[in-house]
Amino acid sequence: MTEVGKQGMKTIADLMDEVESQSQTRPQEELLMECLIALLKQFPDYTPPRLRSDGGILIPLDAELQKSRERSKNAALAIKSMMDRDHRPKKSRTWVE
Repeated sequence: MTEVGKQGMKTIADLMDEVESQSQTRPQEELLMECLIALLKQFPDYTPPRLRSDGGILIPLDAELQKSRERSKNAALAIKSMMDRDHRPKKSRTWVE
């Protein structure tokens, strides 16, 4: 078996070393998912990848972060629309105060 990383998990380099030795016996899909899981352990904002029925891979953002970003976006849009409605009338260039 290959050497294990600091936290007791295989690194991507370890997994890639296994590719050469197991390329004929192990499906690529399984190895790719294992590599992605190892990589995503370093990015806690993302949930583990999911394999879709069409063969695509989905790496979703954490649900709480998605909601937080959506709330921030909605607040920014609300403030923008209020400011757009509340603008001062344009003055003529020749206007003197």
